[in-house]
Amino acid sequence: MTVKLALLLRTPRFLRRTPLAWRQVTHRPMRLVAAIAGVSFANVLVFFQLGLSGGLYDSQKRPIQRINGELVMVSGRYLYLGEQLNFQRAHLSQALGIAGVKAVTPLYIGLTEWLNRDNHQQKQALIFGITPENPGLRIPEIASQPGLLLRSDSLFFDTRSKKSAGPVVAVVKKEGAYATELRGVRAVVTGLFTMGVTFAADINLITSSTNFKNYFPDQNSDDIQMGVIQLEPGVNPLQVKATLESFLDPSVKVMTIPELADTEVKYWRHNTSFGIIFGLGVLVGLAVGCIIVYQILYSDVSDHLPEYATLKAIGYDDGFVVAIILQESLILAVLAFWPSLLLSLGLYSFLANSTSLMVAMTLQRAVLVFLFTLAMCSGSGWLATGKLRRLDPADIF
Repeated sequence: MTVKLALLLRTPRFLRRTPLAWRQVTHRPMRLVAAIAGVSFANVLVFFQLGLSGGLYDSQKRPIQRINGELVMVSGRYLYLGEQLNFQRAHLSQALGIAGVKAVTPLYIGLTEWLNRDNHQQKQALIFGITPENPGLRIPEIASQPGLLLRSDSLFFDTRSKKSAGPVVAVVKKEGAYATELRGVRAVVTGLFTMGVTFAADINLITSSTNFKNYFPDQNSDDIQMGVIQLEPGVNPLQVKATLESFLDPSVKVMTIPELADTEVKYWRHNTSFGIIFGLGVLVGLAVGCIIVYQILYSDVSDHLPEYATLKAIGYDDGFVVAIILQESLILAVLAFWPSLLLSLGLYSFLANSTSLMVAMTLQRAVLVFLFTLAMCSGSGWLATGKLRRLDPADIF
């Protein structure tokens, strides 16, 4: 007996306490399962909105990440990649006189109508025109067979384009070519590449700069949509950018690749309805979770009101009884997070495979949702203790 007492005295005080919160949570297993399912559902909603928005925004940056250079020159009115804003190629040539600039190359960008030859429906395509000898985009499939772009009507087709384009990939792999039309002009897909679609269009195409002008005959031959500036190894892009900005015409501007990517995401987040829709989706998920946790904990408080009144009557203060409910809310948050994470991983995999979007779980997103869950459950727990904080044992007994 003396040994047991000595061991008890050496045990930290918090370990000797009865785990009231845990016992309250597990007292009714079915209610616990329902609470976990409800909070997990709310978490999955939040994961879905964050994953979809992150995937869409990351997908927008995929063509930008393929740019074969360190700086780009665009129109001073540039907003996003799919908008066809022209500037004179002579402005790009001015960059060749700057120390540290290795080469420049134009990148033609336009939106056109793709004809699905099987059902005769037209779909919007984003087409890039590159110079084969110094392409503005890094595309391994084209680099390995540049001769295919030398044909007068040759195109490369993105394998991640939407299926509404037709069975292009299967036909090219089987027959070597897929003939169709762009704006009524004959076009033949002779090669495939993999990049991924954006908001701008359902289909991505790459052709030579010469072929690009055939599909846009109304465009001035001296106009380009983007200029790619390639620097010597070790040269600071920001220094070259500052030098260019000191004398370039205000009708054009120079950006680094990260700045261009940030501009793209900001446009779609703040200038379109996507940002509002995704933000509201996250708020709805959090609201659903708050309501579920509040109802569960409020029912627990109501069912055990005499017990809580007894604790207050024998000397425990409001902080003690409120802490029990807050601990319950945190336990629910932790227990519900892991099933929601597993479900979301499966959902992300399905979305990535079915939409070709870059939907992937990141540590940052998982931590963010976990913090959201803790805040959501803690807030609901605090609201559920309102009755406890006002409780007077004399009213119960």
